[in-house]
Amino acid sequence: MNQQDKTGQCLCGAVKYEGLGKRGRVHVCHCGDCIGWTGGPLMAVQFAQGVAVSDPAAVNWYKSSARAERGSCKICGSALFWRLRSDHNMVAVTAGSLDRIDALGAIEEHIYIDKKPPWYEFSDDAPRLTGAEFFARLQEQ
Repeated sequence: MNQQDKTGQCLCGAVKYEGLGKRGRVHVCHCGDCIGWTGGPLMAVQFAQGVAVSDPAAVNWYKSSARAERGSCKICGSALFWRLRSDHNMVAVTAGSLDRIDALGAIEEHIYIDKKPPWYEFSDDAPRLTGAEFFARLQEQ
């Protein structure tokens, strides 16, 4: 993995970021909040040690649930980040905002599969977790 595999930005370039530590593989979230935020399932990756943002003041953080916040560019509105409210190091970046999306590889898992609407399907064989299973796993970490 080279440095470009860890960097990304919003559409207008006002928010640039660098992932810290090892980058995970793509996770796909099918919850209603993600679908409402992006217009479809959220495809995101997490970095082991969080994310460094070039201009934190350019990010609008929205408390989307009791557990999570979503970050977008204040200028262009690009959906960029999802993080746990209780642990700001637990942040995922939208896969499409990375500079090198060709380096992402296969989907690792789907979460909130119990909330997936019937109008789309993925053909991969990655594991599928319900929302309860996903958050139970987070509690164990």
